[in-house]
Amino acid sequence: MNNEPVAWTDGKGNYFDKNSFFPVDDLIPLYTHPAKTLTDDEIIAIVNETLESWNTREAMLKFARSLLRKA
Repeated sequence: MNNEPVAWTDGKGNYFDKNSFFPVDDLIPLYTHPAKTLTDDEIIAIVNETLESWNTREAMLKFARSLLRKA
């Protein structure tokens, strides 16, 4: 895993990449992290907890939000 910053921010909404010229000491480094993947068993558990049926928009949104929270 690469532990180098992918970008920097000044904390005021300005972002800089590694090709920018800036005083690094004044900026906050930003790192990436690997995406969490869910196992089939974790997805099935979320389905069982959140879905009454797939035929409503609300049920599908509830399922999607639950997946995102878990990941």
